Amino acid sequence: MALGFFGNGKGRDGSADAAQADLEMTRKLQEVRGYWESLRRGRNLPERADIDPRGISGALDGAFLLERIAPGTGRLRIAGMTFTDLLGMDARGMPLSAMFDPISRARLSILMEQCFQRPNIQTLTLGSDSGLGRPPMKGKMILLPLSGDGSRGEMVMGCLVVSGEVGRAPRRLVLESAATEPCTPTKPDLSSPTARVEAALTVQAAKVQQPFAVKPTAHSRPYLRLVDLDS
Repeated sequence: MALGFFGNGKGRDGSADAAQADLEMTRKLQEVRGYWESLRRGRNLPERADIDPRGISGALDGAFLLERIAPGTGRLRIAGMTFTDLLGMDARGMPLSAMFDPISRARLSILMEQCFQRPNIQTLTLGSDSGLGRPPMKGKMILLPLSGDGSRGEMVMGCLVVSGEVGRAPRRLVLESAATEPCTPTKPDLSSPTARVEAALTVQAAKVQQPFAVKPTAHSRPYLRLVDLDS
């Protein structure tokens, strides 16, 4: 089953088709990002109840909703057909980490927690496992935080897009790189322990960088004087 757009490339290495596939993946992520932005009220985050699937009709196959059930752990409440194709089964109710290889899961956990708690926007560049019956794939994923309503854990909407042949399922994704974008850079959220520690370290570092002053004595002479022994 093909999820992407690789085929008869115009170049020897299929670079034309690879570029087209990358553009199509980017278009879908931009559609979901644009819809999410349209739901924001000023700098506020959209709510789960605001989301209408018709607003992302061109990217529904990779769209998903993720609920935070523990620190660094998100469960898929809604998952498009892309997830089913990769796993070979319905992905709803499964942790998002089930889509990734073991080495990528620790870093994914940190990125999800930042998205849930900071909150931040995360854009992931993905590869895949490979082997017999599993040709290489490329992919991208975006994580967009939603406003909590107090009735359940924090939630994230997102989109996963991949290109290439799925081959033999299940397939595992490899996290190659990630770009983090604060939702409100001038007003960081200090609700998470990690954020509070980072803020405390930043303040401490600022204090250390301040120049030291020499305390004068009652005779307006310093306790310490620098003596040049070579003069």
